[in-house]
Amino acid sequence: MRFVGLLFPAAIVGAACATTCARGGPKASDMAEIPGGTFAMGSDAADANENEKPVHKVTVARFWLDRTEVTVGAYAECVRAGKCSEPEPYTAERGNYRVFCNWHHPEGRASHPINCVDYEQAKAFCAWAGKRLPTEEEWELAARAGGEGRKFPWGNDEPGPTRLNACGAECTKNLIAQRFPGGKTMYAASDGWPETAPVGSFPAGASKHGVLDLAGNVWEWTASLYATYDGSTSEPKRVLRGGSWGGGDVRTERTTNRFRLDPSSRAQFLGFRCAK
Repeated sequence: MRFVGLLFPAAIVGAACATTCARGGPKASDMAEIPGGTFAMGSDAADANENEKPVHKVTVARFWLDRTEVTVGAYAECVRAGKCSEPEPYTAERGNYRVFCNWHHPEGRASHPINCVDYEQAKAFCAWAGKRLPTEEEWELAARAGGEGRKFPWGNDEPGPTRLNACGAECTKNLIAQRFPGGKTMYAASDGWPETAPVGSFPAGASKHGVLDLAGNVWEWTASLYATYDGSTSEPKRVLRGGSWGGGDVRTERTTNRFRLDPSSRAQFLGFRCAK
């Protein structure tokens, strides 16, 4: 049974389509133009993971990238159109990860990023919108500002509660209340959002080209299959980038950090944005 029309009335959905709505195609203002070029991908820094090594040159053609992650409201439009399947829905059961899912959340959350979606759902939405998922090379180029090699999307300064939605004091308190381990906090102060935040809530964390939430909020599916950069190992998993609202380790927010999951994975930390 679908409750999309009840939870996301037309006025709310329309307001939440700043990320993308397929009718008439994407607006240029909804996407950032990312100049192509050759850049040094990966990291040899002391805190880099082995799968970020070795640094190697990659050439990426010019492309466009959504300025924000795809919202609950925008995804609801795709479900309405019969082109997207419903994500895992919110449940009020503490100790169940779906208590963090935004679909059918009692707060509505139309302007929050859609989460609890798998790779195929992300891919289907982007296709419906006349777009596609970005490759991890494109994602890293956009986050690092190409040859500038930024450590974080906003630059090289460390993450803080004004730059991204990660795990601050508010996050651990909420996790414990929902019967999950409190975990580690990334910063002591509160960023104001114990779970996901409305997309674009942290303009101080914008990339050089004005792309928002490339660090924090939700991990983002990419089109890329996982393989080590030296080609010695590959897995039937898809690469995700960007960290999430539950991240307590600064390293996960770096522009070179890589994560991979089985494409059928759905979790409270998983979302996406589209490219063209």
